[in-house]
Amino acid sequence: MEFTCEYKYDGERAQIHYMEDGSVEIYSRNAERNTGKFPDVVVAVNRVKKLSVSSFVLDCELVAYDHEKKKILPFQVLSTRARKNVVMSDIKVDVCIFAFDILYLDGKPLLQEQLNVRRKLLYDSFVEAPGSFHFATAITSNDLEEIQKFLEAAVNACCEGLIIKTLDKEATYEPSKRSHNWLKLKKDYMDSIGDSLDLVPIAAFHGRGKRAGVYGAFLLACYDSNKEYQSICKIGTGFSEVMLEERSTSLRSKVIPNPKSYYRYGDTITPDVWFEPSEVWEVKAADLTISPVHRAAFGRVEPEKGISLRFPRLVRIREDKVPEQASSSELVAEMFHAQSNNHRNNQDEMEDD
Repeated sequence: MEFTCEYKYDGERAQIHYMEDGSVEIYSRNAERNTGKFPDVVVAVNRVKKLSVSSFVLDCELVAYDHEKKKILPFQVLSTRARKNVVMSDIKVDVCIFAFDILYLDGKPLLQEQLNVRRKLLYDSFVEAPGSFHFATAITSNDLEEIQKFLEAAVNACCEGLIIKTLDKEATYEPSKRSHNWLKLKKDYMDSIGDSLDLVPIAAFHGRGKRAGVYGAFLLACYDSNKEYQSICKIGTGFSEVMLEERSTSLRSKVIPNPKSYYRYGDTITPDVWFEPSEVWEVKAADLTISPVHRAAFGRVEPEKGISLRFPRLVRIREDKVPEQASSSELVAEMFHAQSNNHRNNQDEMEDD
């Protein structure tokens, strides 16, 4: 599954409706009419839409902007603007439109289209205007290290952090379910997402390219009270070349011809080698998610599904622990429930943004 990461701008969320008669309406997240508050935005969208576009609904963030310094300003600056009946000549705080989604185009609703389709239509329908209209800065990546660097860049650009979204699966636009496929990643989130997990490598995949000759990724598992090792993620991030060589050398002596009868994993997982349970690795991740493939905490949160880690990253080897002391499936389920509560709070926060 592909993920896209977008800057999370510290502004005011807006839906801009452009009608076929050329009229424009701007609504807040809560469907309050804000057109009178942003006459400069009305002018800007007429300038940046392509001539072929006759109607649209744009999802965007309106952000205070300093044209001289070419930089984003904090939300507190934006909040000083008058709330209604704003006259263009009275505007002292300029805004820039950062567009990240399009929900309707030329008479066609796009809510059921996947995000990668909607995004292409967005890019094809508008032209960027420096300081007035930009597409949200975004990358597509599954690499946690790359995402961390992108997160730092977002913070340095005066943004709150990132929004991580699925691109082509479960990526339709569903307002009531946004928190399930949108993950908000703030600058302090990766270091403070609750506890890390201690997991056991039970299998590996041969490395390719620069990683030829060593294992390129590993299948990790938690430990269940039924004395099963239940797969929770595939990890290939957080290793230096030296560490990858060390772990590959260490685990080669633990290779077994077939998986143990007490290993639980999805049919579609096909590692190149299997291991005796022998090591414990401390791992952090950006998120826990329901998985039809992995078997961690199978059936505890959702029938016939387990839990997996999104963007797992190796922290260290736990030489003080044996595999039977790895994190339990009960703990994984508890962490998932705690995160769900956190996501609900996040959604409330996003509603207020």
